[in-house]
Amino acid sequence: MMKGLDILKLFIYLTLMKFIVFLSVYFTSGQNFFYLITTRWDSKLFETIAQYGYVKSYLYAFPPIYPFLINLVHNVTNNYYISAFVVTNIFGYLFPVIIYKTFDYNTALIVELFPIYVIYSTLPYSDVIYLTAIALTFYFLKRDKILIASTFMGFAIANFYSVALTLPSFIVELKKSFIKFIIIPLFSGFSIFAWYYISTGTPFYYFEIEKNTWGVKFTTPISQANWLLHGWFTTQDWTILSIKLTPIDWLIRNLCFEIFFVILTINLVRLKDNNKWLYFTYSILVIIPLLFIIGTPAISIPRILLSAFPAFYSLRIEGIWIILYVVISIILTSLFTLWQIYAFFA
Repeated sequence: MMKGLDILKLFIYLTLMKFIVFLSVYFTSGQNFFYLITTRWDSKLFETIAQYGYVKSYLYAFPPIYPFLINLVHNVTNNYYISAFVVTNIFGYLFPVIIYKTFDYNTALIVELFPIYVIYSTLPYSDVIYLTAIALTFYFLKRDKILIASTFMGFAIANFYSVALTLPSFIVELKKSFIKFIIIPLFSGFSIFAWYYISTGTPFYYFEIEKNTWGVKFTTPISQANWLLHGWFTTQDWTILSIKLTPIDWLIRNLCFEIFFVILTINLVRLKDNNKWLYFTYSILVIIPLLFIIGTPAISIPRILLSAFPAFYSLRIEGIWIILYVVISIILTSLFTLWQIYAFFA
């Protein structure tokens, strides 16, 4: 009974936060706010793939599973942007429940109230799909169901290829069983390369698109900072309503999120939990590559850092601190929503 009540509360709190997203856009754009929310940036690209397929080469940077799910729901709604919204929000509500069952209520609440999660579990983005799959991976690992956990990890990789970089972290928990665990993720990786080969004629087309179209390149943290200050993306004429964004805004934003996640990740080692080293190693392997990259992923760092969600397990707050967290989350959710809609946040 108590678990059912906790889940209901999680649903209610997340719904209330989602209204912050809606209202922020409604009061600045008027009656077309829902169309604006559901068709900006990557949302529109995913919906284009769902409707027309990979008609442009740059679209191959986006995995096909989310567009496939959009098409399935389209059979019911007969509208692509509504379908994308429905898919994202179904997973958006499911993810905190899995976090609750894997970690605890406090962690689930903090994660779902986190501004970046609120925004990208509401707008039609695909992140919540792979986040849910990773959460299920941890859930089944805690129950020693390695093959099922492996299946969900393979599904996560098929939705967001960079998740594969975290695979070595599972050696910490599984040791000899890691060989069994990695079979399906490896098969998933092989399937991805095979799909690119069949679709484009080369298994490495994704890397070509990322480099040549989206400017992705591994470098140093100093070079990343320099790119954020002087690169082609941040030096454009970005404004939030009438407020002009400058390159330093993007750099400071990234640093704040990176420092926040690093602190939470380090605090994991203080926990009295048998799986803390798995969560720590996994989160570190999410964070570190993001410090050494330029191109559009460097702009999307706040969103990609959601992959390190086990780090939230170390944030043990209650009472006045949770109230303060909620107030800050409401303010930042509104600000970041407007940034996402009128400029580009992540």
